[in-house]
Amino acid sequence: MDPTAASTIASGAVVTTAGQLALRFTLLDYGIFIVLLAISVVIGVYFGFYSKIKQNNVEEYLLGGKSMPKFPVAASLIATSVSGITFLGIPAEIYSYGTQIWLFLLSAVVLGIVMHYVYLPVFHDMQLTSCFSYLELRFDRIVRLTASFVYALSTLFFIPVVIYVPALAFSQVSGVNLHLITPILCIICIFYTTVGGLRAVVWADTIQFLLMLVAIFSIIGLGLSDIGGVSEVWTRAQHGGRLDFFNFNPDPTLRTSFWTVTLGLTTNWIVIFGINQACIQRFLAVPTRKAAKNSLNIYIIGLMIINSLACFIGLLVYAKYESCDPVSTHQVKKLDQIVPFYVMDAGGRIPGLPGLFIAGVFSAALSTMSSGLNTLAGTIYEDFIRPCRPHASEQSSSTAMKVIVVLLGVIVIILVFVVEKLGSIIQMAISCTGVISGSILGMFTIGMVSTKANTKGVVSGVVASISSMITLWITSLGKLNYPFLPFRSDGCDEDIFTSTMNQTTNVNPPTSEEQLPFIFRISFMYYALIGVLIFTTVAYPVSLFTGGGKVVDQRLLTPFARSKSKSKISVELHVKKATDQLLNGETKDKV
Repeated sequence: MDPTAASTIASGAVVTTAGQLALRFTLLDYGIFIVLLAISVVIGVYFGFYSKIKQNNVEEYLLGGKSMPKFPVAASLIATSVSGITFLGIPAEIYSYGTQIWLFLLSAVVLGIVMHYVYLPVFHDMQLTSCFSYLELRFDRIVRLTASFVYALSTLFFIPVVIYVPALAFSQVSGVNLHLITPILCIICIFYTTVGGLRAVVWADTIQFLLMLVAIFSIIGLGLSDIGGVSEVWTRAQHGGRLDFFNFNPDPTLRTSFWTVTLGLTTNWIVIFGINQACIQRFLAVPTRKAAKNSLNIYIIGLMIINSLACFIGLLVYAKYESCDPVSTHQVKKLDQIVPFYVMDAGGRIPGLPGLFIAGVFSAALSTMSSGLNTLAGTIYEDFIRPCRPHASEQSSSTAMKVIVVLLGVIVIILVFVVEKLGSIIQMAISCTGVISGSILGMFTIGMVSTKANTKGVVSGVVASISSMITLWITSLGKLNYPFLPFRSDGCDEDIFTSTMNQTTNVNPPTSEEQLPFIFRISFMYYALIGVLIFTTVAYPVSLFTGGGKVVDQRLLTPFARSKSKSKISVELHVKKATDQLLNGETKDKV
């Protein structure tokens, strides 16, 4: 072998059959990646077989015995909410469409406020294993099963997307076939989620969260040292037209604007980062409401920081390739691969750094998958299986949920192979959640803030919302293609330019928006908001026309909607009952 070629391969690059250099993992990178997987397995084994606290009952398996420390719970919440889409999709969004999406900082603030004052008090007061139990208490079992089924389907189809995105990145930097690495990673995640329960998930998430931070700061530090500091990154982004924070154009067909982010994305975030069963499950894993609110505060701040760092990575990548875009020069096949290409290109000279970053990306994916499987298992068992076996023991129930996790994991592995055929992953992921989010948010919100809502109104609203949104989504699927901001290739080296000049370059995806009616050209970021509006427009009037609702327990309403007189009576009855019990106890002691 030629000494130069050998040196190149040892440094992390290999020669492809086409004679081009491809950036690849080194042995050290593989070692770091394998250590991550080993840590997750060890955590599952410990909590499943060696911990003094066994996962042999429903409360322990789903809620960690309700004694989890607030920091690991908050870290787990952040890790669960941050997926490979965050590390690969957000930077690619900034790189190709600019910084408008960075206004999700406002979305996070609104999320924290509404969770603090509207939703969290109700969930914590009721102390329910499944947040969908709330819908049964507030309405009836039909509403609960409807919500559980819709949530289960949306989550089951979202998890494969979360796994596929980083698997695509790993396949690029390692050369390992995507169809081989995906099942291996899924099996590892299924294992530690199954045997360890929520404790294993939370502690694995915590370690994976710390690893994510190390990877992010390492890449940012490297990028800043290469480019020349934050000011230079900002200057290059400004010259490239990437700095666009306050586009107040009210046109709803724009991909991103101030309004699509602050109105549309905020609505979606409240569902996927707030009243999501995985999030509520963790808020209930701490012993007090104060601890839950502290976890919420840490969670919101962490969410803002992590997503902002992902945005800044997008600016770093653009600053690096300002005059030589890897997409238009065909150095990468898909825009989703721009970040791993940057990591291998800019960080390949630092031993182990690419492996650390890709491990961080997969940490995000594993945490989302493990939390999703754990949550789905609880939801399916509590809502669909437990009613059929009401006398099952706690250990039998715990075992049943572990079996459910395995079955769900197998389905996820199969669906990953379907996802790769569906085109634009990031846009589709947001669209998928948005189609369902509106109806879910509508059910919980109208139940907590209105005493007039009833089952007929809610079911009518769900049917109207989901049917309308699915029609909107399917009709526009694959047709909402938005032009990228301009890319440059005038600064590329001669060898790169020569190798690509004869290739057909189609940087911008083909667009056929003009052929669609206006309603189908509305930005996918508005899907959740539109779903809520349709739900409310149908559910509230139908509830009024069918006799209105009845609230049997004031705790089912958010604090500001509760009747003060009824709440006062409830408190007085509770105090009287406690006093009677105390007096009876004292009398028995004297006797």
